[in-house]
Amino acid sequence: MNMHKLVKVLASAGIAATVVTSTQIADSNDGMNTVEAAESKSSNYKYEGDTGYGDGNFLLNDALIKTLEEDGDLAFNGHTIEASEADYEKRADTEYETTKEHDQKFTLYDGTATKVVFPIQEEMLSIDEVTEAYGDDYEIEESKKGKFETYVFKLGDQKKNTDKNIIAFKVEDSYVTQVTIGYSKSY
Repeated sequence: MNMHKLVKVLASAGIAATVVTSTQIADSNDGMNTVEAAESKSSNYKYEGDTGYGDGNFLLNDALIKTLEEDGDLAFNGHTIEASEADYEKRADTEYETTKEHDQKFTLYDGTATKVVFPIQEEMLSIDEVTEAYGDDYEIEESKKGKFETYVFKLGDQKKNTDKNIIAFKVEDSYVTQVTIGYSKSY
């Protein structure tokens, strides 16, 4: 099968052209370095726009989860987010400001966000879907009046818990209503 025909078959099957590119890279002499560079770029995640008007399924995206686990570059609406408790502690002695972009609220220290909070449309994303995607290694914090629970996930293979990135899901009646990415003293 010639290369043109292969591309056509892959395209008709809905398989991304990167498959072909990866095959061509592997044939070149420096294929390993190129492939590693491509893999490291895959742990970046950038989100643009509102979060609360959709169904929240972007939170189940493997690229987002991998970025949190690998401490990759994470950004929402142009704000880079440093999402571990250690990232927060490094900046806690400086003044902070809050800002809002679309429906997300950011806490910024010297221009770097240590936390973003945003809504998720009601009854669209269940906590069961979240635990299926993120696993069962989480802590549950109860609200003071018992109206909701917050599932807090610390992601990554760092030895210290304070170095792991945090994502927290506020849950009411088994559905996510709000998400926090980054450290917070209370969720």
